Amino acid sequence: MRFLAICLSFSLGFCNVAFGQGTSFYPPFDTPPYTYQHVDHMNDLIKSLVDTAPIPEATPVIDETPWKRWATVENYSFGKDRGGMPMIADLNALHPYFRDKIFDLIRICKSKGIDLAVVESFRTHAKQNEYKSMGKKYTRSSGGSSKHQYGLAVDVVPIIDSVADWHNYAVWKKVGAVGEKLGLRWGGRWKHMYDPGHFEWTGGLSSYHLATGKFPKPPKPQLYPCLEEDLLQLTSYWQSWETEQSTTASQKVESNKMK
Repeated sequence: MRFLAICLSFSLGFCNVAFGQGTSFYPPFDTPPYTYQHVDHMNDLIKSLVDTAPIPEATPVIDETPWKRWATVENYSFGKDRGGMPMIADLNALHPYFRDKIFDLIRICKSKGIDLAVVESFRTHAKQNEYKSMGKKYTRSSGGSSKHQYGLAVDVVPIIDSVADWHNYAVWKKVGAVGEKLGLRWGGRWKHMYDPGHFEWTGGLSSYHLATGKFPKPPKPQLYPCLEEDLLQLTSYWQSWETEQSTTASQKVESNKMK
């Protein structure tokens, strides 16, 4: 009974503090200052909630010009005349499946002591036409006829003692063998014209199919679940480069006319 009395006394005391007209969290309801104190309290409460609320993440800025940061190579960088317009030498400019194959080519050759440099990956129509204007020793294909225009071809060269070596047949055979084991078509097998630095992959599609907008499908499409979206984005980057180099080519023609 004594314990119950103590508890009851404590409870009544607590109620008086919390709800009575004596000491309370809020001042008495019948005193004029209450309203102002209540407002001040609510302002402090709101301020504390705002101060402790998590800061919303900033909306990410979408970069629409990554193509401008693709690696490029200037003329004579690898000891050959490759025309006035720069070459795009970035593997990110290639079809995703083919890009991965070229990464494998470079990695495996590296393990065999052969360092490969990327000379050119994607090539615009304007650049292709520039090569054709330089003679048959460069190409017989006009813009749109090369696999380079669809991100399905690449040109590489072995670097020996810090110098591009285009004429080491023994090294080219080793590089070509690696590429062919990866399922790539090697230009070193061609008679017209012999092009050992060239590798391509079309998945069985012809240049006609590629020109109509079709792209080859990887042997294991499940490894590339976002392929359609990637190719759509890649195509837009290619078009941006097309515009860039076509403008340069047009300006060059106009400049030559004025001379």
